[in-house]
Amino acid sequence: MCDIYMYMKRYRNILFMMVMLVTMLGMPSIFVGCSNDNDTVLNQQQKSIENYLKSSHNPRLIDEAEVSESMDDNPPFYTRWDMNIYRYIATYYNEGRDALPKISNGTTFDITYTAYIFTGNAPTISTMFATNDIDRYNELVAQGLTPSDYWDLEPKRVTLGDGDLFDSLETALKGCYEGDEVEIYLTYPEAYGKDYIGKVPSKSPQVWFIKIVDVL
Repeated sequence: MCDIYMYMKRYRNILFMMVMLVTMLGMPSIFVGCSNDNDTVLNQQQKSIENYLKSSHNPRLIDEAEVSESMDDNPPFYTRWDMNIYRYIATYYNEGRDALPKISNGTTFDITYTAYIFTGNAPTISTMFATNDIDRYNELVAQGLTPSDYWDLEPKRVTLGDGDLFDSLETALKGCYEGDEVEIYLTYPEAYGKDYIGKVPSKSPQVWFIKIVDVL
């Protein structure tokens, strides 16, 4: 009986170790699977944004790295950070722009903005989820839509570096000038991430149209 007991105890221990081993080996595959899903979504969003900027955007844009090779005198271009933040400055070639106040860390300035869920195409009213631009607000009203009662239709005053905006928006606005009209395209990690906020679904890419009204 003693031998049988010892055998059963040893068998139970071996079985327990095998179960633990299988469990431990299985856990990384779960996390890798989740990571791969996230990577797939992110890669799709990166490609969608770049394809739009290079083909459907008006005007068509090139990567800033390609400007020196362009045959155009003033080629419209986008700047990108880690392929997660993309910026286009529509007023980049405006005469006298460089003489205007420039935004750096600690600069306080007023902006108007309109934010959309990015779908791979030009933004539409149906994808707008926030604005303080009275013209965009009136477009919603004209379409019979009911804008949020909580939107403040006054320019928003922010200070760069104080956390008034997403880090990604601050990154893209740094170095801009008063009067600049800026488009900022964000993959989901640089926007709301995995959160579902308002009408913005989880893992949604976004585009923000921002005008720098005044630099104080």
